[in-house]
Amino acid sequence: MTFGDKLNNGSDQYGPRIPREATALMAALQVRGSSDTLLHELTDHDWSSLLGFCELAHLTLPLARVATNQFPTWVADRLETNAAYNALRFERVKKTYREAANALNGVGVDHVVIKGFSQVPDYVNEPRWRAQSDLDFFCPAEMIEPARVALEAIGYKAEQRSDYRRADHIPTLVRPGPWRWRGNHFDPEMPLSIELHFCLWNEAASMFSIPEVQDFWNRRTVRVVDGLYFPCLSKVDQLGYISLHIVRNLLSGEWIVHHVRELAVFLQNHAGDDAFWQAWTDIHDKSLRSIEAIAFYYAQAWFGCELHKEVGQQIAKLLPVQQRWLRRFKWSALECMFYPRRDSIWLHMSFLQSGKVKRALVKRHFFPVKVSSIDSPNVEVRNRRPVGKPGDSRYLRYCRFLIARCAHYSRFTMITLLRGLRWRMESRSFSMKVWMFLLACFFLTSACLLTSSFSTYF
Repeated sequence: MTFGDKLNNGSDQYGPRIPREATALMAALQVRGSSDTLLHELTDHDWSSLLGFCELAHLTLPLARVATNQFPTWVADRLETNAAYNALRFERVKKTYREAANALNGVGVDHVVIKGFSQVPDYVNEPRWRAQSDLDFFCPAEMIEPARVALEAIGYKAEQRSDYRRADHIPTLVRPGPWRWRGNHFDPEMPLSIELHFCLWNEAASMFSIPEVQDFWNRRTVRVVDGLYFPCLSKVDQLGYISLHIVRNLLSGEWIVHHVRELAVFLQNHAGDDAFWQAWTDIHDKSLRSIEAIAFYYAQAWFGCELHKEVGQQIAKLLPVQQRWLRRFKWSALECMFYPRRDSIWLHMSFLQSGKVKRALVKRHFFPVKVSSIDSPNVEVRNRRPVGKPGDSRYLRYCRFLIARCAHYSRFTMITLLRGLRWRMESRSFSMKVWMFLLACFFLTSACLLTSSFSTYF
């Protein structure tokens, strides 16, 4: 049953609570049974909101591939212009990659390209139809430092304003220059940054390990896209990495919608490929496949793709608690793009074994250990959307940020606890001791955040 079917007949008990324009978008981007009917009902105000959202969610180009002849003229023109700019931008992508790869090869640093144009043709059939703002390289840990030095030698510098404590890569490398942001997400002149990844799964950030990913490097291969030769993960391991990346972002509360749609395209295109799924079963062990299955579930639930029988069987083998969570919260990761949601903490706990680690996870979610400084990008952006006015005082903006953070954490904590409590009560599998601890978190979180905020500010 497709997304549109579920909306029409009300078969999904916990249907997504998202704006009408986002609902229309999801119905139009189904890989099976797509419908643009709801898009035709949008007002100009709805369209303006939707196009802004698509730019943040990396869904502009998929929307541009929907038949636009019945869209408002200004919408069709904007989408056509975006697609044309991105086609030109891919030429910069290729040039930047060749220059960076030559620098790495010159000092003997091996790498593989992850994400970006490496997802052509299995996840998107043409590189010009995928937005790309950076290059993602994975290198073995011992090669990260020489890779950084090599890239700095050709003009890149580390960006230090963001918090990289739980990142899978070292500080993003950017090349200073005269280019300035002018509001065009597809500007052909916009330079690409580079991220050097030191792991394919961050055990420190996720609090649980997946040892099998260490074998991905040994199975790497070389492919060519649009005349561009590059090292990458094998086809089976790339599926594994993309699936793990979705799960990683799901657990950390980041947006996953465009990754999930690309995965849905892959699953649809390989629904009848018995040889591939046999290789997947042979190469990836049971524990790895069980984590990948969570991403597969999202691809089917959100975008209606067909699944190979092996995929369906793997989803059916998920732990009962994970299956219950998916049925109850499968739309939460969509809703979090508009409203405070962090229901993923309850799924995250299903991967953790010790009570000590679970308590550490709760503290991480509900007790902020660090408040962003006045110069942090987080002060100017909230949920990927800019806040404040260009002429605002930086101190006024920071005060607003601190107040908003206090309010957000208080509301976010209460919503998360109540939604989790309801889910546990529905499944009749909750411990009163655990919930007393979690409820105490709510009353302490605001006080802790307020104290740390004022100590940071003053």
